[in-house]
Amino acid sequence: MWIALLIIIFVLFALSFTKFEIRKEIVINQSPENVWNVIVDFQNYKHWNTQLTYLGGDIKSNGYLHLKLSVSGTDPYEFKPKISYWEENKKFAWIAVTGLPRIFDGEHFFELKDLGNNTTLLINREEYRGILSMIIKNLPMMKNAPAGFEIMNLEMKNYIESQK
Repeated sequence: MWIALLIIIFVLFALSFTKFEIRKEIVINQSPENVWNVIVDFQNYKHWNTQLTYLGGDIKSNGYLHLKLSVSGTDPYEFKPKISYWEENKKFAWIAVTGLPRIFDGEHFFELKDLGNNTTLLINREEYRGILSMIIKNLPMMKNAPAGFEIMNLEMKNYIESQK
């Protein structure tokens, strides 16, 4: 009995370190500062982002956001992630934890690379981790997620470049 329990605990512990990532990149013809300002301006997401709605929160390092995600093919849902990274003009991220940490966590990153000549590489990615990650990876909603990242990138690019 104890051996079976130890094996289960070991397997769950090992599974808690499994992960997968969705990643999409786009070049935006604006400076990293201008791209950054749009990323952290959640109140104005309604002007360009058809998938993510800002419902409130503290937009600052270690603050919490209240967001609603509406992606094609799934029911909209609200979540309250914590801002996990805030490196001005370079990297912004939030983490959403489902239940207890390492059951199923999603950490969404916006990373900016200055390409010079007033252009920025935007890396829009999410790391999914935890015991349930390999199961959730195969769900239909995850199969559609890369397309959602591409849509968000294009909407952001079009909005930022129209602000010239």
